[in-house]
Amino acid sequence: MSGAEERQEEQATVSGTPERRRYRSTLRDERAAETRTRIIDAARTLFRERGFAGTTVTVIAKHAGVAAPTVYAVFCNKAEIIKELVSRLEAEADGEQWRARIGAEPDPRRKLDLYAAWHRLLFSSGRDVLGAAVDAGGDPGVRDLREEGDRSNQVWLGPVVDALVEAGLLAPGLTRQDAVDRAMLLSSVELYFRATVGRGWTDDQYQQWLTESLRQQLLAQPRATTPDRR
Repeated sequence: MSGAEERQEEQATVSGTPERRRYRSTLRDERAAETRTRIIDAARTLFRERGFAGTTVTVIAKHAGVAAPTVYAVFCNKAEIIKELVSRLEAEADGEQWRARIGAEPDPRRKLDLYAAWHRLLFSSGRDVLGAAVDAGGDPGVRDLREEGDRSNQVWLGPVVDALVEAGLLAPGLTRQDAVDRAMLLSSVELYFRATVGRGWTDDQYQQWLTESLRQQLLAQPRATTPDRR
């Protein structure tokens, strides 16, 4: 404990038991948060370097500077760590700002383009975490991540597709749910990795493909003009 912390505790002791308890509680919470962050940071680095299957709790604990039982006490298992990492990705990619930007865009077609741009950023900035999550797909503890991801994606897509419906821009015969389903399939993380890892595409190429594919699959296409042969 530092000298400043000792003085604070002495002052809390003198001023009465309730204040002392509050001080100790605050200090305990700060240390718990610091430990949690160290575990998360160590796990993210290791998942990126070794993959989910190649990373053990013991190794995570060593890199975080804590005992293995501490990791289990905070997260229970590796599956809970990967869930925590995935849950942070949207905030790390400035999700709220992108949501506001898409909502403020007056052109429904541009909303669709911005959705593609947002997904490219989400996937590229969280590539290490998402790669570990895909790697952990067979773990029973992370199977519900797919359902959580689908629910989140539907929340993002709902206003975009609604704007297309209201503007009469959906392809003929395409229902709102059809449009959402098509967009979700095209913007899946598996296709992102298939493109960037499997085919060696850059993130720019992926975004261009996703933008074009969403427009082709969801929007009414202009009719081809027939040349006048008179």
